[in-house]
Amino acid sequence: MRTLIKRRANQFDTISAMRKYALLGSENPFFNKYIIQNNVSPTLSGVKNVSKFIWDNVTFQKDNPNRQQIRYGTKSLRDGIGNCVDYSVLLSQFLINLRIPHSFIMVATDEKQPNNYNHIFVVLDEYNLPIDLVIGQDQTGKGNKSNMQLFKSVPYYKSQKLKVI
Repeated sequence: MRTLIKRRANQFDTISAMRKYALLGSENPFFNKYIIQNNVSPTLSGVKNVSKFIWDNVTFQKDNPNRQQIRYGTKSLRDGIGNCVDYSVLLSQFLINLRIPHSFIMVATDEKQPNNYNHIFVVLDEYNLPIDLVIGQDQTGKGNKSNMQLFKSVPYYKSQKLKVI
């Protein structure tokens, strides 16, 4: 399932809705089943395991700029596509089930437009580590992947953080 936030939604509309969909979607039994079957622990090693699973199963694809959507994690996995919002929601749904405190961080990456928040990723609160699963993917939306760079983030000029759990 994917949800249209609203027509002409902006970044603030998106990040405020992301927490809601992460929490709702985390109730899907898929997440606990995956965690149990793969013996995923609530540690950095467990986060790496889940991140690799997401990286291997979801390819970057941009949304229509006038129709920003939030996909539940299971929808991203079924379709095999997502953008930074979808990656963040999917990862958050795993982290909620692992009870790992984390936040969404919305950033402005263009020095000439520091108030234009144009990217979102997850930060592990306890370690202050970013998990930006878009890094290493072809940003044209064609889906080519090169190398997952866990615990790194894109350079940014301004940020806004929203705690999830």
